[in-house]
Amino acid sequence: MHLRGQQRSDALALLGLGAGCGLQPKEIASSLGCDLRRRGEQDGPLVHTGVIREHPLAVHAGWEETLEELACQAGSGYLFRPRRTVEYAKNLIGSWSLLHRPPDGLPKVSAGRLRATWIVRLMATGLGHDLIAKAAGLASAASLARYQHHVPPLDDDTAARLLRGSRP
Repeated sequence: MHLRGQQRSDALALLGLGAGCGLQPKEIASSLGCDLRRRGEQDGPLVHTGVIREHPLAVHAGWEETLEELACQAGSGYLFRPRRTVEYAKNLIGSWSLLHRPPDGLPKVSAGRLRATWIVRLMATGLGHDLIAKAAGLASAASLARYQHHVPPLDDDTAARLLRGSRP
């Protein structure tokens, strides 16, 4: 929020693509405005069509509005650092994070931590681990084990609701 102009747009794109879609650094770098589209009707989910996944990669609801706005601005150009001349450079995200450190001693922005946040948030909902792994582009649900210790335990009401299931 402290940034202005293109730096602010870059920050929002980085945060939204990482924490809202769970993209890896190369996927963030290659994301174009035209890769984000509404699925179905106008109020359908916003999906990222520029990455290969078994299922459509839906944007987290909390990031839909921001990413849709950035996509409209970017058009067919890159969402993150649109003025660059190469699709991906080794330090594209790292160098941006070094130049734009958050205030008040907060940690620098990391694509890996943003992706982990997205994965842990999905795991905390009780969503099936197979679906999460497929959405994240992981080989199997076993790959999620390293995130499990970050997932808060379910409260009793949520656990009971999930265990009860729905009526046939």
